[in-house]
Amino acid sequence: MRRLLMLVAAILAGLLVAGCGSSGNSADAPANVVAVAGDGIITVAWPMASGVDYWLFYANSTSISTSNWITIPGSISVLGAASPYVATGLANGAVYSFTLNGRTNGGPGGEGTPSVSAIPRLAGTVTASLSAPWTAGTALGANDLRGVTWGTVFVAVGANGAMDSSIDGTTWTALNSAVATNLNAAVYRGGVYLAAGDGGTTLYSTDAITWTPRTTGTAYNLNAIATNSGLFLAVGAKGTIVYSGDGVTWTAAANSGTANDLYAVTHYGDSLWIAVGANGTLVTSTDGSNWKSVTSNTALDLKGVAYGISTATNAALFVAVGANGTLITSPDAATWTAQTAIGPNTLSAITYGTQFIAVGANGSIFTSTDGATWAGQPSTTNSNLNAIVHAPYRYSVVGAAGVNLLAQ
Repeated sequence: MRRLLMLVAAILAGLLVAGCGSSGNSADAPANVVAVAGDGIITVAWPMASGVDYWLFYANSTSISTSNWITIPGSISVLGAASPYVATGLANGAVYSFTLNGRTNGGPGGEGTPSVSAIPRLAGTVTASLSAPWTAGTALGANDLRGVTWGTVFVAVGANGAMDSSIDGTTWTALNSAVATNLNAAVYRGGVYLAAGDGGTTLYSTDAITWTPRTTGTAYNLNAIATNSGLFLAVGAKGTIVYSGDGVTWTAAANSGTANDLYAVTHYGDSLWIAVGANGTLVTSTDGSNWKSVTSNTALDLKGVAYGISTATNAALFVAVGANGTLITSPDAATWTAQTAIGPNTLSAITYGTQFIAVGANGSIFTSTDGATWAGQPSTTNSNLNAIVHAPYRYSVVGAAGVNLLAQ
């Protein structure tokens, strides 16, 4: 089998160089090929000439050419590549090299470009080549923004019904939420956007443009909302927990395990929910309706909770943050350990994408790959940061007075 695969690869390599017997011609190699690293991606750009068909070759290697690419394990060829081309699924910290050639009318490939290389890196973290990982966008009005999510677009929500959307996290458009109620959180799943806020408010949308109020059956403020593959679940004041399969019809939890305010909620797969709140409150549930109190080993308010993978153990890790930089961690959401506080400021939110990122008061941003060792990052603002979301290859943060930051 291996010999057959090598034979097929050799034939393909020959065709790429020689063409397929057409009357087309080779084209000059494009000049000024640039490879720009991102989080798990590299964007390759070059000036495209009219009528030229470009073929791109790349691999996890310090160099590559149109003649040796087939011998490099895991190498990839892209027929008919267009600039800019985004190579995805790459390992952060690894070197990737690129070359391309051109042809016209199906002719043989021309001379390849010199190999160019780049190293993908974590978004949101200072590196030797990236001293300012967070970019501030234009303030989105005067209202505090309290929640942000990503679906097919970003949606940010906030005080007095404030709502904005963005395709890229850089350019935002104000939306009409049709309410003046404070909106505290947003979430997306399967074509449905939901926003939750004061007085038990929830808003429903399938396009992030038109929003419809839905009745949750509670008048208590909803502070956070999350989703797994089957449920939307919102938590709030006085231990309020409501859930819905479709975002339209809501049901109160049979018991929430607490009467304290709940500020954040997350899940592990479809089998476990974790909510945190005032005075170190931490409750868990396997079905979203029946909850039990878990010892958190802190008496301080917990404001954010996330699940991710620790690079120290390559295993699941639950992380919660809160007042005065409080940090607690758990491998199973049942036994929690208090860790050294992450600075003096209250941390309002945490997420996990390619690493853990926590944000909070006075522009605080901290990152960690293992959930235990944290590094402060320059955030370009002193405003309070209230919410963060991980989108493909980037993170968006929103906060006081319409502040918004992007790392990519």
